Amino acid sequence: MKAQMKSGSIPGPFIKYFWDCDFHKLNLREHDFFIIERILNFGNMDSIKWLFSTFDRAKINAVVAKSRNLNKKTVNYWRTVFDDSISAS
Repeated sequence: MKAQMKSGSIPGPFIKYFWDCDFHKLNLREHDFFIIERILNFGNMDSIKWLFSTFDRAKINAVVAKSRNLNKKTVNYWRTVFDDSISAS
């Protein structure tokens, strides 16, 4: 089953998290993994709230479990938030 995601685009103020790519070409469906990684690693409270209102919690949980780009502190934090439901890599 595919994770649920609301339609829309990334809010303009979040461009600062995507400094190394063409922000306007990012697509929520095609680049969901990358977008979630960036927001989890570098985002503030507003961007985290947007993330959870846009992507299904299971999808975010899966990114935390599979990502090689999240820093260790970020992974540890979100594992705690998700109640250690993410299997250790």
